[in-house]
Amino acid sequence: MYNQLPKMGRINFIIVCSTLALFVASAILSKMGISLASLLGLSSVGLFSGKIWTLATYPFLPHGLMAAIFDALIFWFIGSELESLWGERRYSYFLISTALGAGIIFLLISQIFFGHTQLAAYPLTGPGGVAAALCVVYGVLFPDRTMYFFFFPLQAKWFVTILVGMGLYQGIFTPGGIFAWAQLGAITSSVIWMVLVTRYKFFTGSPISNTINRGTPMSHKNTKRKKVNKNSHLHIVEDPSDYLDDDDDEGTPPTYH
Repeated sequence: MYNQLPKMGRINFIIVCSTLALFVASAILSKMGISLASLLGLSSVGLFSGKIWTLATYPFLPHGLMAAIFDALIFWFIGSELESLWGERRYSYFLISTALGAGIIFLLISQIFFGHTQLAAYPLTGPGGVAAALCVVYGVLFPDRTMYFFFFPLQAKWFVTILVGMGLYQGIFTPGGIFAWAQLGAITSSVIWMVLVTRYKFFTGSPISNTINRGTPMSHKNTKRKKVNKNSHLHIVEDPSDYLDDDDDEGTPPTYH
């Protein structure tokens, strides 16, 4: 499935364990007539009734088994690589900004277009929006790497184009498309975050991670620095392969299936 399994970073480990634990707890409590979704899920009705905490808790409660597994894999494979490149602090800023942005956009769409329907009270749950944003960011940083859309290999830039197109179709043309706008909100927030980081130096940390995507320390004295083409895409960090020698086969990029 993946030719170079990444080591799961601490932040992603906490997220995956938390979401899976809450999924199990939700399944158990539902048998007792207790709904965690109504307590932790985000909705305009719930927020205006005083559930402010749901802006922070809604991403940790998956809404289904397959969604929990799929999102956990994205955090492991893609999230772990980004965490190792950016560092824990910057990666945490990204997750918080994206989750809050997705929640706020979801609330605005819910209140403006669905405020007088039952959908306004139905809670948004799960990290699916943040997971989609991770895919988009990965596609922007590494547009020529290979990802798989079902069984079809695509360059990452085309994969995320299809992902965004599917979200727009669901948000505009399908019943209950309000929840697709949460995903689109997360994607929009992630792109804004990238622009703020690269252009205006917001959320600044160490601009270049001292580890490659497998967590191996790199010595700048023993490696060759390559010239970076800064016009190719948004360089939040420099590609770790820029620190590898030309004949180092560890610079081979991973392939996501």
